[in-house]
Amino acid sequence: MLTVLFIEDRPDTIRPVKQLIEQDEPDIKCILHPSFQDANSEIEATRPDVVILDLLNDAASPAREEGVSVYEFIWKKHFCPIIVHSAQPDILEQEAREHPFLILIKKGRDSPPKVLESVRQLRPQIDALKEAEKDVRDAFTHAMRDLAPRVFKTVEDRTKRNAIIKRSGRRRLAARMDEPSGDGNLLAIWEQYLWPPISHDILLGDILKKADGLSENPTSFRVVLTPSCDMVTSGSRTPKVRNILVAKCCSMKEGLERIGMQGRQADRDRLLPVLNQGYSGSILPLPSLEGLIPTMAANLRDLEQLSMEDIALEGKMFDRIASVDSPFRELIAWAYLQIAGRPGLPERDTHLWAEEIIEALN
Repeated sequence: MLTVLFIEDRPDTIRPVKQLIEQDEPDIKCILHPSFQDANSEIEATRPDVVILDLLNDAASPAREEGVSVYEFIWKKHFCPIIVHSAQPDILEQEAREHPFLILIKKGRDSPPKVLESVRQLRPQIDALKEAEKDVRDAFTHAMRDLAPRVFKTVEDRTKRNAIIKRSGRRRLAARMDEPSGDGNLLAIWEQYLWPPISHDILLGDILKKADGLSENPTSFRVVLTPSCDMVTSGSRTPKVRNILVAKCCSMKEGLERIGMQGRQADRDRLLPVLNQGYSGSILPLPSLEGLIPTMAANLRDLEQLSMEDIALEGKMFDRIASVDSPFRELIAWAYLQIAGRPGLPERDTHLWAEEIIEALN
């Protein structure tokens, strides 16, 4: 069963749409809420799968765009696909209008079939959201089930006990959700990015870009190498460092040349071992994130220090574009450790050494 919530101050204008959906899609439950004033409460109570939303309060004089605030509430508090069915659907910002979970339809005689088709079009997204929500709910339920006995046994204070259950439950939930799904599907290469960043703190592996740099220019980017625990600013904690270490980025072509792949030598057979290992020498390949991060490489030998104050604050030198998820964050730390932790050695005749080993094996 699918739940569709209509938010419309003039119910007569959407009656043909509602009747068409109920007639052609009997497994869809339609609910009408004829007011913008308490629409947010209705959304929280109903938890609809899709909202069909008007934007203009026609009863006001002049008409007010009260539906826009409802749209913003849905987007920030109860995310679900939205069909904007309004006389002026294009009053939303351009960025919002380009989202695949948002469809704009101008009211008119021919709009009911368009709304119905849009509901059908959104069904795969709706099903994916419902399935993901169920996975999260089931995982958290199991986490709470496993944790509760120990917490109740060891902690008597109710406030502390509840805090521990919630905190540990979230950590266990994150661990459960990170378990391989077993469905055999490979990660898209850009899935290693957390965009937008989740943590308020700067983390090892964060991707930074010069505030005035171009998104398509790899030299605009930096990768944070300082340990995350040294940069915590949330709560009452203060960072242990004033400056952070970052690796400069370069084009993938330049990065591959640094590890001996020039021109046509960068074929798939030579690339795959590097990509599977995650790095080669001082070069760490990084995938693109369309419109935000180009295909590029971090050079772990080309470093600089940045002030903490130069990052992630409006008007500063660098913007924080994305974080890198585990275990890819640990991969960056390990790759840099191989560079920074390796002692310098004099040149040796390794060819002669190799011949010596081969002779001993024979």
